Amino acid sequence: MGKIKIAIIGLGNCASSLIQGLKYYSNHSDGLWHFKVGGYKVEDIELVAAFDVDPKKVGKDVIEAIGYNNAPKKVELDRLNIEVKPGLIKDPLPLALRELKELKVNYESKIMDELKSNKVDLVLNCICSGMDETSKIYAGLSLDANCSFINITPSRIAKDPLLAMNYENGKLCLVGDDLISQLGGTAFHKGLMKLLNSRGLKVVKSYQLDVGGGPETLNTMDEELKMRKREIKTKSIKKELDYDINLTTGTTEYVEFMGNNRTSYFWIEAKGYLGSSVKIDIYLKTNDSENAGNILLDVIRATKYAKDREIYGAVNEICSYGFKDPPFPKGIEEAYQVFSSKFLTCEIDK
Repeated sequence: MGKIKIAIIGLGNCASSLIQGLKYYSNHSDGLWHFKVGGYKVEDIELVAAFDVDPKKVGKDVIEAIGYNNAPKKVELDRLNIEVKPGLIKDPLPLALRELKELKVNYESKIMDELKSNKVDLVLNCICSGMDETSKIYAGLSLDANCSFINITPSRIAKDPLLAMNYENGKLCLVGDDLISQLGGTAFHKGLMKLLNSRGLKVVKSYQLDVGGGPETLNTMDEELKMRKREIKTKSIKKELDYDINLTTGTTEYVEFMGNNRTSYFWIEAKGYLGSSVKIDIYLKTNDSENAGNILLDVIRATKYAKDREIYGAVNEICSYGFKDPPFPKGIEEAYQVFSSKFLTCEIDK
């Protein structure tokens, strides 16, 4: 079936965990959710290009560059002989980048040439949240370079009707928006709602409050971005119910010493037989970058398979499975079933 050649834009913590996983799961299976997706194994994914604007990373080998992140280092990595090229930035700097005294940026034409010369199949957009204009330009460059595009940020990319149509006309795939973790706060909250509803209880009210220390959490301290992500998470969780509830979700605080870890606090009240009350008060501790790994591996392989099968544009089965804010949202169970029926040809039961 050949290799899936990918380029990563934004060598942060998610990219770090993904790159470690590409090596580890070429000869291991523990912790891997799906051994094959669309007939592709993890070893079929090949990183061929990378872009960033941080001067500490630009010009370095990819492996040296990701060493500046605070994602857990679980795998010993050899140099890939892939030089990190300058990216671009067209938005005000997010909080996580404001400490940089300078940026390394490039012309759009040079980025497109880099994608073309490396024969990239798909581009993974891992830049900071809130950089909407930059994400849109990257999506346009990827289209012009004949690359499919995966948007893990909350920027409205896959939900943009014009972009989706242009990708479909170009016989390319566009998936996003806002990656959902394998078992992060949103997925966990959705699962709890689904369980209560399926057992005949009516959820009355709930909240989810997140505290973390990674760059993404820091960026979310921007009030506008915080409210946008809160809206996305709230809509995603409410999708599990066929009635409205009083629900509050979102990141509440950045705590630097937590590193890339996150603690999510949940409180749910539901009513049952004769008005009896069921209350859930619980918390979940996760690592953001590792929690994204399995989903990214699945989405990359599914996107390439969709293009192989001439399924173009915003691929709904992938968007609803891997993202909080897809063009056509589904409940978490339905999204998995639809994804599974189309893309999962071989699984390891772990």
